[in-house]
Amino acid sequence: MSKPEPLDSARLRLTARRVERGLRRTSQPLFALVLLLTTGSFGCWEQWSEDWWPQMKWQKAIQAYERVKFRDQVDPFTPPEGSVAVDAEAPLLPQFDPGVDALVNPTNPADFKSIGRGQALYTTYCTTCHGPAGMGDGPVSMASPQKGPFAGVFPLVTAMGRSDGYIYNLIRGGGQRMPSYGRIPPEDRWHLVNYVRYLQRGGRP
Repeated sequence: MSKPEPLDSARLRLTARRVERGLRRTSQPLFALVLLLTTGSFGCWEQWSEDWWPQMKWQKAIQAYERVKFRDQVDPFTPPEGSVAVDAEAPLLPQFDPGVDALVNPTNPADFKSIGRGQALYTTYCTTCHGPAGMGDGPVSMASPQKGPFAGVFPLVTAMGRSDGYIYNLIRGGGQRMPSYGRIPPEDRWHLVNYVRYLQRGGRP
């Protein structure tokens, strides 16, 4: 007959079996967790590591209107100094330069279509100062019923003795108190000149 096993030894064996069963139950979920952490973290690493996970979104691209230095130039995409566009206008003349009188109006001042186009432009750009009839009583003028903030907005008839080229050049480059309207295309400026002449002769808006 074999000797009975000591009580402490039996308890150790029982504990070992329980630990072994517990490890078996937890080994599969633990493996799945480790697998998830190692594979899922790749998606995070690629957000900051350009060397390990290069992607198209990390490419060195110059954004629109971004200022960069290239061959000691701050703006490498600007035209060279002194270059002139193919469709560029002639240089702007000073307001009282005699050369403005040599500018020839290429449109027909009596053309109703030209006057109509000029009226639309006048309403957009000029009425606020010069008023609907060109009397210098636009809403921002002190001569207006609203008593606007700007003084010295004269009626258009004060420029009646000036040439068409003078008015055209004034529209393009501005004057002492008048801002530049160079954004108006050249042909539209001439239409505007024709409408100004129409108002100077007493035409009704």
